[in-house]
Order: sequence, then C-alpha cells, then structure tokens
Amino acid sequence: MNQRRAIATAVTERERSRNRMRWVTVTVGAASLATAGVVAYNLPGPAHTTATNGTGSTPAATQPSSESRHSDDDGEGGAITVPSGTTNQAPAHATSGGS
Repeated sequence: MNQRRAIATAVTERERSRNRMRWVTVTVGAASLATAGVVAYNLPGPAHTTATNGTGSTPAATQPSSESRHSDDDGEGGAITVPSGTTNQAPAHATSGGS
C-alpha cells in the first residue's frame, strides 16, 4: 500500500507542476503580447509620402517635377504632390554619361 501512496503522491505533484508551468506559460505569453502591442503603438508612422498620377501611386522621389517636364513627355496631366519639407533638395537620381 505504501508504494501506491507514493505513486499517487508523485502523480499529484506532477499535475501540480504541469499546472504551474501552464500558468507561467500563459502569463509570459500574455505579457509579451501586451509588450508587442505597446511597442507597435509607439512606432512612428510611414517613413515616406507617395504621389499619385492618374494610374496609381509611386514614391514622390521618382516623379519628375513639373519644371523638368518637356512638351513631348507622355505626362497624362496627372497631379504631382510633393511632400512637405522637400523644398531645395537635390533630385533622388544622378544623371551620367554626358560630355
């Protein structure tokens, strides 16, 4: 009978340990989920602003400005929106090959 009692005690202790580990796992998981939510909430917004021409949206840096368009360009007459804070900036690409 003493052996059965020892086995029953071992089984009970094992169940307690499993319940404790389950509780710790759930608690740590909930804490990490809450932390991820706080970090995501505090991240800054989008890093760039897009400009639209009649067909879709592309980054503003890839659109030619109205000053550099020529009369033979295929501009569809779409509007170009320049993000604030971009005045007096150099073009995003360099021209090479001219002599």
